[in-house]
Amino acid sequence: MTSQITSPDLPQTPGPSTDKPPVQPRSAQRGIQRIACISTSRADAGIYQPLLRALAEQTDWQVSCLAGGTHLSDAFGRTIDGFKLAARVGLIPVSHFAPGDSAAAAAETAGRAVIEFSKALAEARPDLVFVLGDRTEMLAAALAAVIHNVPIAHLHGGEQTAGAYDDNCRHAITKLSHVHFAALPQYAERIAAMDEQAWRIHTVGAPSLDDLNGFQPLPITELSAATGLDFSRPTWVVAFYPETLSADSPATQVETLLAVLREADANLLIVGTNADVGHGAFADAYQGFASGRSNVRIIASLTKHHFWSCLTHAQLLIGNSSVGIIEAASFGLPVVNIGDRQAERIRSGNVIDAPCETRKITAAVNRATLPAFRDALASLPNPYGNGQAAKKIIAVLKALPDRQTLLRKA
Repeated sequence: MTSQITSPDLPQTPGPSTDKPPVQPRSAQRGIQRIACISTSRADAGIYQPLLRALAEQTDWQVSCLAGGTHLSDAFGRTIDGFKLAARVGLIPVSHFAPGDSAAAAAETAGRAVIEFSKALAEARPDLVFVLGDRTEMLAAALAAVIHNVPIAHLHGGEQTAGAYDDNCRHAITKLSHVHFAALPQYAERIAAMDEQAWRIHTVGAPSLDDLNGFQPLPITELSAATGLDFSRPTWVVAFYPETLSADSPATQVETLLAVLREADANLLIVGTNADVGHGAFADAYQGFASGRSNVRIIASLTKHHFWSCLTHAQLLIGNSSVGIIEAASFGLPVVNIGDRQAERIRSGNVIDAPCETRKITAAVNRATLPAFRDALASLPNPYGNGQAAKKIIAVLKALPDRQTLLRKA
């Protein structure tokens, strides 16, 4: 089971021949001096880590991280406590979530986030901010940056999913952003199709994979002690979250999976949900399921090293997390991907898709846990990159034009 990235270098996506970059690009030293990465949850924190380290190594830039949202919430593992940066950390005093996990609460939270990120940007005064992905809090941060005339660099744009309103947020962030760092050429093409200028679009791979170079997993004995599960026997990592566009209620979605897990002859490590609408129903169902079962552990959050060690030693990843689509291939780990939350993302041969139906999930699990299936993944390439994303991003930043040119989108 390799921890090295084996896919080929990712090509840049060419733009139309009539689309020319700015006439007089200026270096980062003269145009951009203060860079801030905006982080709102564990979902982006691990992805940022290689980029933050690479940015901090550049002596001409002042690098900070504006972190808020569920990072500051005990209910979601208070992930800011383990968010160790090579750069300065600025905490945003967000009253993270309105009571409950309804659509109204999520919308109120997004509104509060615009206000709090506006305050943070006014104090930090960055020349450029990084935003990542598709969450509503990230959209709020991007909107605040636009209003403050701060250029935005967007990571993981152009991707598409079918089962959540994440697409709406992701594509809205794309139109608000000024520089795009896509994970795959196909995603860069989608950004171009949204009428973004070709000189702004760059294909760099998935930054999170940079940390796989040199990654050494924890020994099974140490990992077992840390998680409370014996990883020497079959263990499944469960990462299943509400599908916000599903016709089924969150309670129905999670019960469908639990019907499968009740029959599992394996240890189960359940990773707690993010703050999606419906997360309360999932949390309650997981707690009820785990009660009295010695082979089940629920963990609100794990460090990247611990989580990747779990992926190294696990028999299966089951759920609908993007980890199953992007990172799991590098561990040769079988994945049963449930429902439509990741439906349109490009995936490797380790992923078996199943609709959110108990019988079909069970059939997918039976196939994914066959030794022959796992053996066939031993040298599986990961299409999302070769561990050089941060290096490519730095090179692009150094060649960017001045801020005013960045801000004026055609």
